[in-house]
Amino acid sequence: MDVLVMGATGNVGSALVELLRERDVRVHAITREARTWPDGVEGVVGDANDPASLAGAATGMDGAFLMSGYAAEARLLADLGAGRVALLSASSVPLADRGNAMAAYHRDSEEAVKASAAAWTIVRPCSMQSNVTRWKDQLDAGEVIRAPFADVGVAMIDPADVAAVLATALTEAGHVGQTHRISGPEAMTPPVQVAIVAEVLERKLRFEAVPDDEARATLPGQVGQAYADAAFDIFREHPQYESAIQQTVEQVLGRPPGRLRGWVERNRARLL
Repeated sequence: MDVLVMGATGNVGSALVELLRERDVRVHAITREARTWPDGVEGVVGDANDPASLAGAATGMDGAFLMSGYAAEARLLADLGAGRVALLSASSVPLADRGNAMAAYHRDSEEAVKASAAAWTIVRPCSMQSNVTRWKDQLDAGEVIRAPFADVGVAMIDPADVAAVLATALTEAGHVGQTHRISGPEAMTPPVQVAIVAEVLERKLRFEAVPDDEARATLPGQVGQAYADAAFDIFREHPQYESAIQQTVEQVLGRPPGRLRGWVERNRARLL
């Protein structure tokens, strides 16, 4: 079996490459620059935002892992034909009809996959546990970690669990035409997340909430107005799309999802 993997060095993609290798799948890994790969992995140099650079990359593949919102999506789906495709989407997709910009681009990719000839599976995670790396600059600067939406619990999921669900969907029966909404095992507010990071790093970190008015003023400069509005729509108006705990990981994998502490312990060096 040959599977094309988009974002092969990312948090999810890199884990998926290894899981597919363990299943004796021949992996074709997309990266922007050439690199050395282990046995069983063939590099594909291309940019997912440049369809021409990936023309023919999915031809002859038995399956493909795609991420929402990339310009090469239509080209890859056309070249894949009737092969399997697993799309990484997002839990907030139902908010697309409200004009939520984040949800909309995921929704558009879901619709493209469903309209293709591929045997599709869609995976909708909530926020990833790897998102704690967004605090790296603050960790380097001192002991205070500031973040918005401090009162909202997030059922963060380990990217390795996302990859495991994707690998299962690509290689096993029973997942074609399914949309799997997945989460981690517990909803944790940012202060709780910071406390876990502090314990693992053995540091005396202090959390400080960013008030909503400050976040409304500063987020547009960081992510753009549309995505800032989308974040408020999700975390203030519809937090259930991040907080609700799903049983899907255990149903698909036969084991519970990993906890944040485990991810931080395995990736401690990324936060030092």
